[in-house]
Amino acid sequence: MLGFVRRSWAAIGTEATKVVKMDHSPWQKEMRMATLKSQEDLKEWLTGSDKDIGGFSDAHLEITKEGAGKFHGNISLDLPTNDQVEKSGYAGCRTRTKPSNIFGTPVWDTCLFEYLALRVKGDNRKYFVNLQTDGIVPTDLYQHRLFLKTPGEWETVLIPFKDFILTNRGVIQEQQIEIFRERVKNVGISIIDRAAGPFSLEIESISAANVGPNPNAPPEEKEEEHNKI
Repeated sequence: MLGFVRRSWAAIGTEATKVVKMDHSPWQKEMRMATLKSQEDLKEWLTGSDKDIGGFSDAHLEITKEGAGKFHGNISLDLPTNDQVEKSGYAGCRTRTKPSNIFGTPVWDTCLFEYLALRVKGDNRKYFVNLQTDGIVPTDLYQHRLFLKTPGEWETVLIPFKDFILTNRGVIQEQQIEIFRERVKNVGISIIDRAAGPFSLEIESISAANVGPNPNAPPEEKEEEHNKI
């Protein structure tokens, strides 16, 4: 109970600060959602794999000497003796759901941003980006393929929020409901390419982002911002 009260007071202070700092224009270039640069950041993440239901894949998340998160492990397609498990071969990591306060579950409001931006360095495996909202169906996930142009090198991948597809327990839903962008609760990455073997993906940060200058800014500010891109 004491922890709930403390989180609520902290949330009230955060909301008050937002009001005080409110700009006439809501445009922002970036809103940081998650980072993986330190052991402290690592505490805000979870990992999982088919090992949780008796499978043989494993997944790990650690901080490298260079100061980035490394999601790695090994995918196994072997089935456990459990007759209820019909397929295996997956692993994933995601941010932890933040503890609730007087306003409910803390979420990210991504409505003012066009893209999800991921700063990553990966291999040639097939990864997906997952968004979970504070919606009615807790098993709903919005997914999009993480396309890497330069495997083995750092790159920033931009995924339009409008391109995420609604899935439930790995199945694309016939009725596609627009993502509840006001209340994004978790963000994560999974590997489900049904290929056995090792995988490795380094993650530095995940943000909601806009690309280009503030459309409401004076012309000279637009030009200055454009030169930074």
